[in-house]
Amino acid sequence: MITVAHRIQLMPNNKQKTYFRKAIGCCRLAYNWGLAEWKRRYKEGERGLSGRKLRNGFNAIRCEQFPFTYEVTKYATAHAFDDLQTAYTNFFEHRADYPKPHRKKDGEGSFYLGNDAIRLSDTHKGLKHLKKVVHNVGCKRQYVNIPNLGYVKMSERLRFNGKILGVKISQDGERFLASFQVQITEEEYRRTHPEASREKHGAVGIDLGLKEAMMLSDGIAVSNPRTLRKHQRKITRLSRQLSKRQHAKTKQERLQGVKRSNNYKKLSRHLGKEQRHVASIRRDFTQKLTTILTTTYEAIAIEDLNVKGMQRSKLAKSVSDMAFGELRRQIEYKAAMNGVRVEVADRFFASSKTCHVCGHKHDDLTLRNRTYVCPHCGTVIDRDLNAALNLLCLITSKVGTDYPELTPADLTALHSRFTLNGIATSKVETGRQRKL
Repeated sequence: MITVAHRIQLMPNNKQKTYFRKAIGCCRLAYNWGLAEWKRRYKEGERGLSGRKLRNGFNAIRCEQFPFTYEVTKYATAHAFDDLQTAYTNFFEHRADYPKPHRKKDGEGSFYLGNDAIRLSDTHKGLKHLKKVVHNVGCKRQYVNIPNLGYVKMSERLRFNGKILGVKISQDGERFLASFQVQITEEEYRRTHPEASREKHGAVGIDLGLKEAMMLSDGIAVSNPRTLRKHQRKITRLSRQLSKRQHAKTKQERLQGVKRSNNYKKLSRHLGKEQRHVASIRRDFTQKLTTILTTTYEAIAIEDLNVKGMQRSKLAKSVSDMAFGELRRQIEYKAAMNGVRVEVADRFFASSKTCHVCGHKHDDLTLRNRTYVCPHCGTVIDRDLNAALNLLCLITSKVGTDYPELTPADLTALHSRFTLNGIATSKVETGRQRKL
């Protein structure tokens, strides 16, 4: 069995939007109450705390202190304590920092629904006068039932046939999204992911970079879309205009009750929309690129980059725009689904400074040197391509299998897939050897 997720945009009316905001607020209230209660009990010497104990304590005072939470589904407050338990578990196992309170931000938040509360329908059962009206021509859409609210229209149908494990409804600016977690069989996965059944050939080493998004050991350079840089001028202009609108600029003004003007709220929504547009372009590029790689090659070698350290440099904005961590995460989970082997090089593996021909390490190589010239054997090659070839050698040395190279026909097909998905590429010469 395979668990997949399908995120669908909801199309609620004003009443339903109000309900969603109430549910998100109740979820945030329960989480922050549980976090404060956990801290208080721990200081008093109580040990063995858990999310279940805190949830029982919250339910005991819920009727008296928080009666408005009964206006929304019970999952809005119950599942918040499960999230709190997960946050503390990650902290104790040194996977994350200490949990912080959830803040009320403009256009953010989410709440969870269990599988027993989820119902899908092709008709709007909530309105009796619409039952006999043909409003869903071709069954292009579906409706999801929300407890204490009714059926809400979705922008598209759920594409997977399987068992729904849960739904998380989140707010993204003016939009509301429903993320369905569905458990499906391998046959259903192959039906909904036809590219996963493609015949895979060879192995590839991937060198991530900023000038080019990535360099493949086959000599293909994937161009960096530079999403943030292309929209930075508009985002900067909107941010400057927003700072001039009436709002509380300091804590003192906020305590004095300075309110945000209507122009501030309008411009804030406009700025958020532009920022989400940038994030959507980056997400689309990452999804398409990782899908092509994991459905083309049998084995992939990538490097373990110190992203946090790179974000402390002058190139922090470019590093964040590339989202190296998200690229690696998607490659790893998609490779596991498609049966592709992934090798992660050690963080201190000198892929750029080592000659892929003779193995000599060029310690004097700097970031300014974009061409690698081996002082030992005379090899002249593109720096990033040399790193990708070293990563490719890492696969064969660890696995002990010599994967066949892609044929010219396979490389042409790979170029076509990149082009059809709007991903720009270029061919890099494999280099030459000469004596110094």
